[in-house]
Amino acid sequence: MSSGDDRRSQALAKPALSEAQACAVVESEFGFQVPVGPQLLYEIGRLAATLDKTLEEFHHPKLRCLRREDFIWNLRNVPLLEKYLSALGQNRNREMVEEVLRLFKDEVLPKLSHFRECVNHGDLNDHNILVEPSEPASGEAAFRVSGILDFDDMSCGYYVFEVAIAIMYMMIESRDPMGVGGHVLAGFESVIPLTPAERGALFLLVCGRFCQSLVMAAHSCRLHPENAEYLMITAKTGWKHLQQMFAMGRRAVEDLWFDTARSYGSGVPV
Repeated sequence: MSSGDDRRSQALAKPALSEAQACAVVESEFGFQVPVGPQLLYEIGRLAATLDKTLEEFHHPKLRCLRREDFIWNLRNVPLLEKYLSALGQNRNREMVEEVLRLFKDEVLPKLSHFRECVNHGDLNDHNILVEPSEPASGEAAFRVSGILDFDDMSCGYYVFEVAIAIMYMMIESRDPMGVGGHVLAGFESVIPLTPAERGALFLLVCGRFCQSLVMAAHSCRLHPENAEYLMITAKTGWKHLQQMFAMGRRAVEDLWFDTARSYGSGVPV
């Protein structure tokens, strides 16, 4: 799906971290690393929203098959993780997941009817986003999003699900994980501004996606221990980031995200 030559497209991957602000790292199959700073995070958020808007126009006789009621990776199904919690053992991580599930059932599920529906890609992680070189304004190397991969997790969901999933995955490889969300959110809201109800659920939706990834990785490792290195990629930093979100508190994280997103409107992004 790259708009440029395949030899120039880079896939977001998981190598060593860069030193850019709010950075993840992109790497091509040739080992070329690309730091993901605020501008690229903004573009990834914009891509997520543009994709969901585009999918509104997608019509097919089998489209109803995307109503995957028990699909474990649909964010509405975070409570289904309860059946897999034994994979975590008895520890602080399990207690944290149980708290997210409780809050999710109490505060998110009752609000689903207030969210705007759409078809979600559902897996905008760093392996599934392509970038390519762009013409820099300052003479420094610059990159832009050129395409996306892997539509296997598509399902009917809500706009706010897509941005929550993108924020979570961009946090995974960031040295400033709490700062990522505001840049992604700003890009998303440049296309689809969230409603107050959607914004109010964003923190728990990001936490919910962390829980989906971490719990299912632990469960899969029990089934396929030979694949543990791949399955536990998110766990290398994911538990730490989820703990940090809880330590900062919902209000502080939301204020950081929303203030950063608001700064784009002022023309001086933080």
